[in-house]
Amino acid sequence: MSKGLGAETDLVSRELHLREWVRRKLGGVGHELRVARVAEMLFHLTRRWHELGRGECRLLTMGALVHDVGRAEGEDGHAKAGARMVMENTSLPLTEGERRRLAFMARHHRGRVPEEGEECYLDREADHGGVMRILLGLLRAADALDSRTGEAPQLVATIRGRQMTIFGYVAGDAEAAAATLGRPKKFRLLEATLGCEVQMEWFSTDRLALVS
Repeated sequence: MSKGLGAETDLVSRELHLREWVRRKLGGVGHELRVARVAEMLFHLTRRWHELGRGECRLLTMGALVHDVGRAEGEDGHAKAGARMVMENTSLPLTEGERRRLAFMARHHRGRVPEEGEECYLDREADHGGVMRILLGLLRAADALDSRTGEAPQLVATIRGRQMTIFGYVAGDAEAAAATLGRPKKFRLLEATLGCEVQMEWFSTDRLALVS
């Protein structure tokens, strides 16, 4: 087995381990997997701006898998609980740096965005350069585009200049989806870190079906 293939197999194994841990805690990982897919889509779409690589994308995927694990202890304060759970579970196949960074993403995936230098869990020397704030911005955006309870929207995104437009297609009322999904405040960190503008447009697949 080549070294590259072995490393890839190890990464897949570690992600499966994280997925199974979250599944045991929450009873399912549907939302987490959808957020991971959307986060990866946004990562690749905006690569022209952040120029991050495969390692950062893998870290973002793992962050998406664990971001809501704190809900196992209840809705209130689940971001703090999730970060603590990641830090305390030493059986997870993570390096110390990965553990801190995943705890950071779990802690700040919702709520107030911390000021630079006030982020929880990050190492001031190892995590310089704002990379983790970019990944957090991508995670917060992806999380805003999916619901734990409703039907997942179909998403298409385009970039023109420094503007990213995300088109969401939902069954039912598009205005209702716009009120609950893709709220502008969830994109502010991404816009600030990448110097871009994010716009949302929502459409009803029911209406499209009637037209066709």
